[in-house]
Amino acid sequence: MKQNDTWVSGQIAKELLGVKQTATLTKLAKNGLIKRTKANSKVIYYSKNSILSYLSGDNDRS
Repeated sequence: MKQNDTWVSGQIAKELLGVKQTATLTKLAKNGLIKRTKANSKVIYYSKNSILSYLSGDNDRS
């Protein structure tokens, strides 16, 4: 079981991943590579733990 996760804004998620396009975040999330949650229709938060796991090459999606 993973420890408490930190949810970050799209801007911070893009900085962590080194990408410029929000569409890239959406693609990674839809492919199950990173986790996201919607606070409302316009605000989406991304899991910092899932981003770090993706960057480290850890493909454990549990």
